Amino acid sequence: MVDEGRRSFLKVAVAGIAGLAIGSVAGFFSGSSASQRRILELESQLEALKKTKVILEKELRVWNWSYYINEALLDIFSQQTGIPRDRIIYEEFEDPNYVLTKLEAGNSGYDVVILPDYCVDIARKKGLLAELNKELIPNAKFIDKKFRNPPYDPDWKFSVVYMWGSTGFAWRKEVEEGVTTLEQIFDPDYGFLPKYRKKISMLEEAMELVCFAKAYLGKDINDWSDSTLEEVKEVLLLQRPYLAGYMGTEKYYPGLKIGTIYVAQAYNGDIVRLREEFENVDFGVPEEGGTMWTDNLCIPKDAVHKNAAHAFINFLLDPAVSAVNSKFIGYATPVKESWQFIEDVLKDPVVYPPEEVQKKMWLIPSVSEEIRRKITTLILEVKAG
Repeated sequence: MVDEGRRSFLKVAVAGIAGLAIGSVAGFFSGSSASQRRILELESQLEALKKTKVILEKELRVWNWSYYINEALLDIFSQQTGIPRDRIIYEEFEDPNYVLTKLEAGNSGYDVVILPDYCVDIARKKGLLAELNKELIPNAKFIDKKFRNPPYDPDWKFSVVYMWGSTGFAWRKEVEEGVTTLEQIFDPDYGFLPKYRKKISMLEEAMELVCFAKAYLGKDINDWSDSTLEEVKEVLLLQRPYLAGYMGTEKYYPGLKIGTIYVAQAYNGDIVRLREEFENVDFGVPEEGGTMWTDNLCIPKDAVHKNAAHAFINFLLDPAVSAVNSKFIGYATPVKESWQFIEDVLKDPVVYPPEEVQKKMWLIPSVSEEIRRKITTLILEVKAG
């Protein structure tokens, strides 16, 4: 499972945004004076950009996950920058590992790529990304501080967060106690595992399993000592007999719906989608914390249209634009100034966990190839029983 599942719900999120017109996002904000002022500021900034010494190339090639943008924004970007719309090539992928392969081969043909956190880490270490010129991305100042200098890009040179989400636990509402602590998930003596034996699933992704087990043990997420990994292995082996299996979205999603699964380690976006067709489900992050994952805007090292790429990234980070985009695709924006425009979405704890919950969450750590191999071996041993 490579992040594809947590985004699959976007395929039903293209119902449209009332009031959005080509060339203006003002209608989306119901005509509030503050929102209108922000739109004027956006237009002013774009006009200023055109007057700077930076000359934008008349072409841009973007590669993003499927169903992961409001494409009307591409028309607005074209209109505001003068880059012909038919020269803005926007293509989609399903597997970011394929993107990494293309970048590593060279001459990828793309100017902006959107990569999950762990792929940024790999691409950065392999020298596949161009260093971003923050002077050309002034809207980066609106990024929430928690998303600056992330572990996968510690100097904040090669990426800026596009959207983010969380990994926690989903449960059918028959599970009246919900999932509030990792003791329920990892300690058989707590009683939860025996009660829902063979009705609980964990994710397939090794890093998610290991980080949650470390949180249960009270270990630092960045502790990769052999002794800690051995404790993690013991915890996962103790849990394994009670599980229905290790499952990606394609299995836990229908399982929760039909009742073969009662509790699932899950991505919040999947549960946002599931709620639309099956209301008997809930989602939460346990008190010990959960993963805060990110998707990131990057420029390949061999990008041809770098000025246009910087302008596009800056455009997507504008608070008004990011608000439109976030509400359309259903994921959380890291642009804090956007929140004033999407208060209804902000109140949904499945999309935006409360601030006190967010403080307990972790970003996927950056690890060496040696540690990656150890984690892979550990999980293979656990799954083999």
